[in-house]
Amino acid sequence: MLIEMKSPAFKKQGKERPAIQFKEGLNVVLGKEDGAMSIGKSSSLLAIDFVFGGDTYIKSDGVQKEGHHTIFFTFLFDGVKYFFARNTGDSNTIFICDENYELTGNQYTKEEFTTWLKKQYHMDFAGLSFRIALSSFFRVYGKKNTDELNPLQGIPGQNMDKSITSILTLFDKYKDIEEFKTNVTEHKKKLDAYKEARRYHFISDLVGGQKKYEENLAVIRDLELQLATLMEEAEKGHSEEEIELNKKKAALTTQKLNYEKAIHAKEMKLRLVNMSLDYGLYPTEADISALQEYFPDVNVRKLYEVEKYHQKLAKILDAQFADEKKAIEEDIASLKKQLDGINAQIRELGFVGNISREFLDRHSELKGEIDALKTQNEAFLTQNELQAAKANADAVLKRSIEDILREIEETLNAKMEEFNDTLFDTKKKPPHVHFNAYNSYKFETPDNTGTGSNYKGMIVYDLAMLFSTALPALAHDSLLFKNLGKDVEDGIMRIYASTKKQIFIAYDKQGDCRPETQKILESNCVLRLSTNNCELYGRSWDTEEVKKDEDEL
Repeated sequence: MLIEMKSPAFKKQGKERPAIQFKEGLNVVLGKEDGAMSIGKSSSLLAIDFVFGGDTYIKSDGVQKEGHHTIFFTFLFDGVKYFFARNTGDSNTIFICDENYELTGNQYTKEEFTTWLKKQYHMDFAGLSFRIALSSFFRVYGKKNTDELNPLQGIPGQNMDKSITSILTLFDKYKDIEEFKTNVTEHKKKLDAYKEARRYHFISDLVGGQKKYEENLAVIRDLELQLATLMEEAEKGHSEEEIELNKKKAALTTQKLNYEKAIHAKEMKLRLVNMSLDYGLYPTEADISALQEYFPDVNVRKLYEVEKYHQKLAKILDAQFADEKKAIEEDIASLKKQLDGINAQIRELGFVGNISREFLDRHSELKGEIDALKTQNEAFLTQNELQAAKANADAVLKRSIEDILREIEETLNAKMEEFNDTLFDTKKKPPHVHFNAYNSYKFETPDNTGTGSNYKGMIVYDLAMLFSTALPALAHDSLLFKNLGKDVEDGIMRIYASTKKQIFIAYDKQGDCRPETQKILESNCVLRLSTNNCELYGRSWDTEEVKKDEDEL
């Protein structure tokens, strides 16, 4: 449990406040009897939430006005004290300290710290988030979870499904549905993977509905009839094996012709390269002498200079031609090897009969259309099977959740009725939760929708969860008590004081309370706040400073 919290930012009369000491059960932040505002009651509760791993305090007025600061705190588990520090400017790091709050050099991330707290509080349940669980029941101004009409929504924006899941985890019932959830996830993955395979055309992406499926069956029957007729009308009956062998031989023959054409083209290119290497691309001395016979006045010296340049160029070209010759010869060798393989396959087939090309083409056309339609129908059936399997897994999961929720509903309603009966002299209808389905619920106090009744219902619900689950603590701000009747307020304070689990509340106007409640508040007060530099931070931000004239100084 939390036993201590302090910060240099917490001040009183200009001095740092002593460490706030917490205890088992009720811990009260007490304000002024006149209900003075802006003295730090809510900020105190948010600071407590901060040491439990919360983040709302970072955006609070205290941080906005005082700037970033460090809060030091201590937890006690099984007789061992653990000391920590957390700064609002580096809130993701929780520093481990010694007993003097000196940093040891070790630290946790916020996630590691809340996981540690979850284990220390023996709440290491399947699916449970310590922060969501605790934050849902720290109802403090600024956290936006004080909607008295919807108390099961512990996190702003949380839908019914997530609210119910949070309750399941706190009752340690998530493990009972985890296998069903995994089953749903696996079926969803299979369906999604199948749809992705269709989208990328790894399988047929033509998946029609039931009507298209039946139309395809009719077309398939018609095409199969045409195929049977084609076989009967052939001059010589051909077996499927013969037809397939003929198709294979025709395909191989086409490949053979393609390879032979490619080899011929490569050989023609090779001959041109060989000619270039054999005869060269530059003039010889004989060429120049012949040129002089026709042009006696030609500048022979200039021609020889040009020839020398050509000879240099020719050396480069010869090397390139040699490389190209080698590459072409390698290509020809590879093509001939593949051609030999094709010829070997043709020889293995031997004589497979003489079936006309027209017959083979029509046979292939009909077979192709039939196979395509069958593939489409198989895709339709496969998708239906995957969707049905997922729907069945969903239904099993929902039924299992609803069975568990009925048990939780009975537990919570019985506890809320027990608490409600202690608040009144005459029996009155208690708050009631009803889970309509796996992801739907209704919370109300039957026949009483008044503001006070709704806030009372929310407080009673929180207490029922505290007493019925592993929830280690809760916090209630002063705004929750404003509309309660005296009897209700007295009864709630008695319930607060009856548990060893930590409850943190902020309260003011205690002078209006009955003596019994005043006594409970005073005896459990851990922090007293007031005006005149006795606020949480030692000053009030809503007080305008009066500027004095120079003559008054």
